[in-house]
Amino acid sequence: MGNLTSCCLYPILRLQHAVIEPVYSWCVKRTTIEMLEKELASVVQERDVLLADLVALQGLRQYTKETRDLLPFNKRYVAEKGIVCQVLVRHMSENAQFILVDGGSRQGVKKDMVALHNNCLIGRVDDVYPWYCKICLITDPACKVAAYCAKTGASGIHQGANKGTTDLSYISHLERIRVGDMVLSNGEGLIFPAGFALGTIQSAQQGDLFYTVVVNPAVDFSSLRYCLLASKEDMR
Repeated sequence: MGNLTSCCLYPILRLQHAVIEPVYSWCVKRTTIEMLEKELASVVQERDVLLADLVALQGLRQYTKETRDLLPFNKRYVAEKGIVCQVLVRHMSENAQFILVDGGSRQGVKKDMVALHNNCLIGRVDDVYPWYCKICLITDPACKVAAYCAKTGASGIHQGANKGTTDLSYISHLERIRVGDMVLSNGEGLIFPAGFALGTIQSAQQGDLFYTVVVNPAVDFSSLRYCLLASKEDMR
């Protein structure tokens, strides 16, 4: 009897092993794959978050590096009222010299604010829009600054010439001019404050009434990335 039962049960056991076991193994394998896929998705999500944090930190590090000289200057000279802006566009042609920066009326930028980089004058705010503004550079003929020579005291009008250098005009031929002397703003007028660098004298030729003075700007505008905007009254 036992042998007969075992003979009848054996095919059933073989069938179970042949059919049910693969199905069970497939289910276990599927469950394992789903768990691994979920773990992988979680790891990828964590990686993306960490990557975003890393990018943000690297960006902050670069911003801090590029503006580290502007922030102490802002605190010292403009009582923390200055606005640090990034250069968006440069236009350096024979017809006009200006930059667009990411500070506009929404950030408190106003027309005729002064653009600075460390202790150097860059230009003045010419047009203001909600999110950005246009800065007329000191290399543009429309930007005129009352200035003087640091060593000799000779005074004149600094103005752009739509080229890599600028001019210092209306210096009497009776004054003394030294090549390499620094040119500074003297504060006359309503816009530009006193005591900020414009450049150094590259060459000077004495004429009948005035000198022809060529000035090398103190700032390399082609590599300028950030500047500080402030009003003249904030720097008194």
